[in-house]
Amino acid sequence: MKKVAMLLAILAATGAAQAADDTDDPAQGYIANLCSVVTQEKTVESTDSYIAKLKALDARGQSPSAQQKPEFDEDEARTVIAAWLNLSDDQKNEASQSQQACQNATLDEYQSQD
Repeated sequence: MKKVAMLLAILAATGAAQAADDTDDPAQGYIANLCSVVTQEKTVESTDSYIAKLKALDARGQSPSAQQKPEFDEDEARTVIAAWLNLSDDQKNEASQSQQACQNATLDEYQSQD
């Protein structure tokens, strides 16, 4: 029983730390959501189309009963999308093959924009 309680405590702490990371850096969440869209659709779309899809994903990811609902930061989302669109065609083709490759490439480009 103690092992189960310890495991639950570790899982809760991990979840809380991950949630705190997502709150501190909304770009990470936008990159993950954008890469979900990109790896499913396999075509490059317009910024406005990506914004609409990210807003929809953001809204679906929030619990209706949540006390604090973070607002969608369109400026930050546009910066993330710009990072994706700045990738070369070869980079986009490679990145669209896997979620992790997409996140790595987009994050690298995003960070180079600073």
